[in-house]
Amino acid sequence: MSFRSTSLDGLEQLGQPIDRRLTLKARVALRLALILFPICLLAGIAQYGNSLHIRALNEGAAAARGEALFARQRSALNEIGIFLETLSTLLAKSVDDPARCEEMLRTVLQSNPKVMSLRLLTPDGKTVCRVSTLPSSLDLSATPPWFKTSMEAPEFILHAPEVAAAERGQPADQPGELIATLPVYDTAWRGVGMLAARVPSRVFSLPIEEVELQESSAMAIIDLKSRILVQQSKGMPLEGWIPAGITSSERTTGTFIKRGADGARRVYVTAALPGNLIGIYAQDPDEQSRDMHIILYLLLLFPLLIWVAASLFAGWATDHMIIEPLNKVRQAIRRYIAGDDTARIERDPAAPVEVQAVATKFNALAETIHARNDALRASLDYQKALVREINHRVRNNLQVMNSLLSLQSRRARTPEQATIFLDVQRRLNALGIVHTAFYQGDDFRSIDLCTLLRDLCQSSEQQFSNEWGSPIITMRCPTQIFALPDAALTLAFLVTELIAEVAAQASPNDYSGTRFDFELLPNPEGGSILTMAVDRPVLAGLMENSPDESHIKLFRGLIRQLRAKMDVNEENGIVTVTLPPLI
Repeated sequence: MSFRSTSLDGLEQLGQPIDRRLTLKARVALRLALILFPICLLAGIAQYGNSLHIRALNEGAAAARGEALFARQRSALNEIGIFLETLSTLLAKSVDDPARCEEMLRTVLQSNPKVMSLRLLTPDGKTVCRVSTLPSSLDLSATPPWFKTSMEAPEFILHAPEVAAAERGQPADQPGELIATLPVYDTAWRGVGMLAARVPSRVFSLPIEEVELQESSAMAIIDLKSRILVQQSKGMPLEGWIPAGITSSERTTGTFIKRGADGARRVYVTAALPGNLIGIYAQDPDEQSRDMHIILYLLLLFPLLIWVAASLFAGWATDHMIIEPLNKVRQAIRRYIAGDDTARIERDPAAPVEVQAVATKFNALAETIHARNDALRASLDYQKALVREINHRVRNNLQVMNSLLSLQSRRARTPEQATIFLDVQRRLNALGIVHTAFYQGDDFRSIDLCTLLRDLCQSSEQQFSNEWGSPIITMRCPTQIFALPDAALTLAFLVTELIAEVAAQASPNDYSGTRFDFELLPNPEGGSILTMAVDRPVLAGLMENSPDESHIKLFRGLIRQLRAKMDVNEENGIVTVTLPPLI
């Protein structure tokens, strides 16, 4: 039965158009395959890729050749750098002793025939000592033109012949000398001077002159300002082969193809050399014939056109087959998210099967959510009505109990019996205020103590005004503090008992107009602090045990239930209740 059903489904699919049998992914893949099929005939692209590979190999060979050529020049520069570093170490303690400095420089100069002169300067450019094998025409009182650049660099620098010639007042195009400089540091690595050595150009140019270059190549050493120190070429013009502008990234180490100042395109290899110098090697690329260039360009352009056409067609197909149906889905989802519960996706027979499946699932999900929302709304309305009814009945019961107690209190034969009824009425009143605050809030899990205590103080002020002395009861609470319902009820009872006990103490003395100032503040150490300030001396013996007074036990029971601490300052009339976190 299963095999028969599968076979029938397959026959039905074969009877449908091909667009209906294939999925969206298969249809797009098929169309792109048919369009990109001619690209398979472009076997010549492999030749172009091969030529690119050969060019990359040639550039790699040029880079290796340039590094090999720079190795000898790097060795010669390292010798100069090591010479200067060794000498700067010896001179570190002679900056303040010109005689010793000159003696040491003279000894070093006599043992190094390659050096023409040596000079030590202070950090401000003044000459400490100088020895030379040639007659000097320098103004030793003036700061050399190369001094600032040398002090800014923490390493060995070799200056171009133009700098050395300018210092001696010679023409800039007259080769002959180079200046090598190195800062002098003491044992704490503080700059204490500058060491300069003048060497003949032949010492520096000898290694590069001995290099055997390949045909159509050139090599040069330049400084950071692109001034040529020494160069050599073979099969290339000596002038104009260096590019006019070399970027900072090209100045470090790299291989790139660029046009020289003469406009010829070459492969360049650069490497950083000691002395703040740059070695540059250039080689003419292996140029191909013009016809080969045309063929390669055509091979590159043809698949590019095919790719553009395929991309345009794929974009058109995707727009009509995917984007437009998905936009309808997105618009419906946006309307639904914005709050339109009636938003649904209309059925589009031209949309892909996958998009239709998404639309069907969304509509079913929206219907399910709508039904559940209706059920939740009905249940919520019922719960709200039930809560309102319970709240109404509780308030009515509390009012009935209060009225019955008021009627019963009229039958009291002694003041003590009347006081008992009044105490019960006050506690019922506190319970009613807590109940009202509980059901007025948005969150049944907690009660705002500020609102609760304000209402309780106002109610107590009205109640005591009818019984005794028109007291003034205020409540200050600058910050909202919340508590659990049980803790809020216990705190309300505590405040009610405090007011009642103080009123009982003040009544025999006829302290009418007694002022009660309550204040609830957060405790920096956690929890909160409730204070009651009374402007009359009525707190004496508030917490003293007495056989006929049960308020002490009541206070302590309420304090223990709150896990709080109560302190009474009888002299200043202040009661302080330190509360822990009540939520």
